Amino acid sequence: MIKLNRKKTRKLLFQKIYAMSFWDFNNDLFDESFYEGVFDFDMDKVYYTEMSDIIIRNEKFFIQILEKYAPKFKISQMNTMYVLPVYIGLAEIFYLTEEIPIKVSMNESIEIAKAFWDDSAKKIVNWVLNNVYKNYDELKELSKNPTENTDFSIFKKTS
Repeated sequence: MIKLNRKKTRKLLFQKIYAMSFWDFNNDLFDESFYEGVFDFDMDKVYYTEMSDIIIRNEKFFIQILEKYAPKFKISQMNTMYVLPVYIGLAEIFYLTEEIPIKVSMNESIEIAKAFWDDSAKKIVNWVLNNVYKNYDELKELSKNPTENTDFSIFKKTS
């Protein structure tokens, strides 16, 4: 039986969505050139694909959450390294088909922030996701019909 490595797949997902914030992005080319035959574990492709789609499709909701729980930061000026782990956590908490305990999603997002950035990223991710946890029921309803209050996106053109 093949053992899928979700923890490593999350890190690869982070790298992909980080790359999407910098240039015209071609998903197929990225996957082919970056992942194929490079890693010594089996990537959880179902999770990876679903999460990529969720993050792109629900970014407006994720921005609402960041604006609500990190009001000192202007989202358009916020470091991408702070934003992306939050996006991953929110995607798992609110939209992923597979149910993952909220605390697991929170902890994994914090671990991603620690792995790829600094202590301040960890603190921001922890702050935002803890507030999401405290207000989960209210936010779950909002996640079904988020407001479209921004034209901002951290992602560049994708294809």
